[in-house]
Amino acid sequence: MKDLKVVFNELEKHRERLVYSKKKIESWNRIDEKILQNPEKVETIDSFIFRFSKLQDSMGEKLFPLTLEFLGEEVRNKPFIDILNRLERLELIESAQKWKELRELRNILTHTYPWETEIIIDTVKIALKKSEELVRTLDKFKDFLKARGLEIK
Repeated sequence: MKDLKVVFNELEKHRERLVYSKKKIESWNRIDEKILQNPEKVETIDSFIFRFSKLQDSMGEKLFPLTLEFLGEEVRNKPFIDILNRLERLELIESAQKWKELRELRNILTHTYPWETEIIIDTVKIALKKSEELVRTLDKFKDFLKARGLEIK
């Protein structure tokens, strides 16, 4: 299934860059208003936010339905909550509710204005922790699909 392989290549790029920017942010030992006054550090935070968002988006919009199609399930015209519930039953995601919370976090990250520094700081701190959940979920999908014969790196 070529589409899944292409999607995994895309997701791996997002993961790699997300982890890189996360490590840089964590090396600062803090995120505060002073950090947000440094253009280079803001650039790193922006990169982290972008990759967090892209990884979360691409998993939900591409990986999730393609995985179910790979398993022979019909997903066209299926509500997203039904896809999440099915993935939860397959134990590929922790819960549909937790995935919806990741989506809400992503929305806050991408729709916060630069002058809303407290919201940015608090949300980035949460996203740094939640990014590990995204990466674990991606690994779970990869292992699941490899065990079912999909040849991916």
